[in-house]
Amino acid sequence: MASSTKKLKVQDSKCRREFQTWWAEKYGMINKGDKAVCVLCSGTVVCRTSSVKRHFETNQKSFCEKSEPEQTELIASAIKDRNKQSMSMFKYVSKNCHTSAASYSDANAIARHGTPFQEGEFLKEAWLTCTPSLFDDFDNKGKIIQHIKEVPLSRNTMKDRILKLAENVTDQQKNDINSAPFISLCLDESIDITKLARLAIFARYCVGNIIKEELIAITLLLTTTKGTDICTAVRNSLAEKEIDLKKIVSVTTDGAPNMVGKKKNGFISLFKTDVGHSILECHCIIHQQALCAKSGLTSLDNVITLVTKIVNLISSQALKKRKFDVCWMKSIRCIMV
Repeated sequence: MASSTKKLKVQDSKCRREFQTWWAEKYGMINKGDKAVCVLCSGTVVCRTSSVKRHFETNQKSFCEKSEPEQTELIASAIKDRNKQSMSMFKYVSKNCHTSAASYSDANAIARHGTPFQEGEFLKEAWLTCTPSLFDDFDNKGKIIQHIKEVPLSRNTMKDRILKLAENVTDQQKNDINSAPFISLCLDESIDITKLARLAIFARYCVGNIIKEELIAITLLLTTTKGTDICTAVRNSLAEKEIDLKKIVSVTTDGAPNMVGKKKNGFISLFKTDVGHSILECHCIIHQQALCAKSGLTSLDNVITLVTKIVNLISSQALKKRKFDVCWMKSIRCIMV
């Protein structure tokens, strides 16, 4: 008997904790989750009739002094204003989402073409200049112009958008690489125009049925370019991308001594120790072609030397260059006829 009474009390307390619709008309309360929110002061109380009544009588004393019909009218007006504000905020957020999406699209185009960040403002000015003529026969031309004016395209906005896009691309790349069962690396170390040694790391992997080849990182080798330095740079770059070394099955290099040294201090030997299993070593086909061109075209040295002299003779003197252009155009016309 005691347990059944306890169950009834629990059920009764749960019912009392549920929001009652009549609180809105009498006390100006609306439901928000498991709380009751006052539309008059935005205060929150638990969903209990005694708590709702106490809040109204304590915080809304001016309303309590009015007559009951007047209270009902004022509360209904406050609830209506509250709903109108919510709809206005929803419309603003929806509109802001569209303008933000357009802003990201512009930032993507600016980043792809490598143009300055302030080009976003120029784009908006160009749109606003051509829009009146372009959409002249549209009934909602004014609305279109207003939407273009609301798109945020300032220099700082473009910078933030591009940084977020780059971060998103990096996250996608990281997820794709980590989901791939096997990974192949390609390394190229060279000196840039500032005399600094840079190492480019590429990865080839499968995403479903699609084979992707992406740049992982371009790292700077501050001092020497030994096999140990390259191995440390590669290991750190892969750790930043959270790439599992055990997934690497092959490495392609340019065949330089610091990459494939005969001794055990070359990059390949050191990297095999870090990976923990044997990997396939490949020689870059571009460097193979360069080596073949050096050793396999010696029979054409006389022809290449003669052609080089003729080109240099024509290009070095302006008069001969103009005469050559005239003769070239005459020959083209004869061929066309």
